[in-house]
Amino acid sequence: MIEKALMNTLFMAFQLLAIIDPTGAIPLLAPVISQADEKTLKKIDKLVGIGVPSILIIFALAGQYILEVFSIKTPDLEIAGGIILLVVSIDILREGYPKTASINVEEFVFVPIVTPMLVGPGAITAVLVMRSTYPLWQVILSILIASGVTYLIIKFSQQILRRLGQDMLKFIGRFMSLIVAGWSVSLIIQGIGDVIKMLNI
Repeated sequence: MIEKALMNTLFMAFQLLAIIDPTGAIPLLAPVISQADEKTLKKIDKLVGIGVPSILIIFALAGQYILEVFSIKTPDLEIAGGIILLVVSIDILREGYPKTASINVEEFVFVPIVTPMLVGPGAITAVLVMRSTYPLWQVILSILIASGVTYLIIKFSQQILRRLGQDMLKFIGRFMSLIVAGWSVSLIIQGIGDVIKMLNI
């Protein structure tokens, strides 16, 4: 029982990490990080470390209420979420990063890096779908794991850039987008199947 719960948690954490795609944010951070002093780097680390899990946990806790208030059923969210994730993954696959992400030197730490680059509609939708399927503690633990890995990647991004280079990071981001695309298609199929069952077709 515990082993299955842990496997589910790790599975969700990996999915979230693929959607958050911290490696995709590093090339955008590179110009600023390369010239940032120690104080600025610590600020970046702190905002990423606190911002990413906080936003996701808020949606994990309030997501069910949001669904009830707007009378949204799980199949609706699965189909809509699948479409969003598919669009985002295709965007990353083609461009190497979402087109909506752009660096604003004054606000890049929280917007658009923390959101919507890291915590965008895809990650939020994924958390809402996971919350409707798995226990809350598993979802929160998976968020903390994915956020922790994201924090470490951003924190050591200077070393990663030096060792891998931006071309390799874009390749990794594109590879992760294939995983997201596959999951998004399964979400759409599952949502359509659930609708068919509800309509007794």
